Amino acid sequence: MRFYFQDKAAGNFATKCIRVSSTATTQDVIETLAEKFRPDMRMLSSPKYSLYEVHVSGEERRLDIDEKPLVVQLNWNKDDREGRFVLKNENDAVPPKKAQSNGPEKQEKEGVIQNFKRTLSKKEKKEKKKREKEAVRQASDKDDRPFQGDDIENSRLAAEVYKDMPETSFTRTISNPEVVMKRRRQQKLERRMQEFRSSDGRPDSGGTLRIYADSLKPNIPYKTILLSTTDPADFAVAEALEKYGLEKENPKDYCIARDYGGMVAVR
Repeated sequence: MRFYFQDKAAGNFATKCIRVSSTATTQDVIETLAEKFRPDMRMLSSPKYSLYEVHVSGEERRLDIDEKPLVVQLNWNKDDREGRFVLKNENDAVPPKKAQSNGPEKQEKEGVIQNFKRTLSKKEKKEKKKREKEAVRQASDKDDRPFQGDDIENSRLAAEVYKDMPETSFTRTISNPEVVMKRRRQQKLERRMQEFRSSDGRPDSGGTLRIYADSLKPNIPYKTILLSTTDPADFAVAEALEKYGLEKENPKDYCIARDYGGMVAVR
């Protein structure tokens, strides 16, 4: 999974990819990311890190410490959404806003009055105004969103991370594990079909088998698995459990039975 780090001191974002299991909590991920992004800072201070999910619409949410980031990301795919995870140091102080004045801000240095705030050019002012309007528009697109509070600030964070770190093919592949799993299943299917083919290209040592599981999944008519003529029943059970989304179950607790119109033969 790909993660981003908002470095307020440097004024930019950094990014890292790490392996994340389905059982890893937010706290586990934060500890790993802290080592990856800022190992030097961990020795000098004790920062408080939080992990946020940020969406291109401007929505931002801090993950609970016991949430599982991989599960959160998989839910994005179910809802057909795009998102990113951003690691933030909660101890980073936000620069205080300065009071407005009629003229440019000035300070005295060695008896000389100097301007220390550079005036933006017309082009820069126009671009800044355009970015702020776009952020506000995105934040107001969804009135029923569950994110409240500093909406404009959240929108700016989303705009910044998507602007500083644009999408790449590598980013999209890593951040979409469902696509990766689908490709792996396809490759597994192709390998199995290749094993079944004879010299003339026709399958002669295996094929498909329908497995019904009304007692487990009444809403699913059946699942089709690929088997060779030499595959034992326990292998078929394991394949069927995976198809029905029960891969965590112990195959030894299940069996395959053939229904002879009232008479059942257990395999």
